[in-house]
Amino acid sequence: IKRNTGIAAIALKEGDTIANVTFVKDEELLLVTKNGMSIRFKTDDIAPIGRTTVGVKGIKLEDNDEVLIGLPIHKLTDSIAVFTENGFGKKIKLEEFPIQGRAGKGVLIYKPTDTTGKIAGASMISDEDNVLVIGKPNCICISAKDIPELNRISMGNIMIKNSRIISVVKL
Repeated sequence: IKRNTGIAAIALKEGDTIANVTFVKDEELLLVTKNGMSIRFKTDDIAPIGRTTVGVKGIKLEDNDEVLIGLPIHKLTDSIAVFTENGFGKKIKLEEFPIQGRAGKGVLIYKPTDTTGKIAGASMISDEDNVLVIGKPNCICISAKDIPELNRISMGNIMIKNSRIISVVKL
């Protein structure tokens, strides 16, 4: 369609923003929030609806929390890498995240503290991947093998010192 203004993809409520866009088909999705909550559900639970509608709720958010990213699960052997604002990071096996119905509260993926900060980024990774951690003022590229594998309640290890993590990109 040729339009100078584009076409509407979704109707947003006042104050809402788009965290990320991803294509999914008959797979599972993991939503991660800044305050450390996550929910894993099947995309079959999302009914197809019109283009200009508001959509359906993925996770029930607490006050002052927001969805950081939605990650499609392509391989059950992948892990999720989580990085905090103050440079901490870890990876967690997918088996630690139960499949739930969408729109629930979810489970804790990380407990933010004053030392660690809130979650800054997350990515689905396998051992062959590299992760670019974009910080201010420093950036680093880390092999997925070098990210410590810990459980959901662990604090993680310092991955980048003297830098505030802004985002994470899987390479």
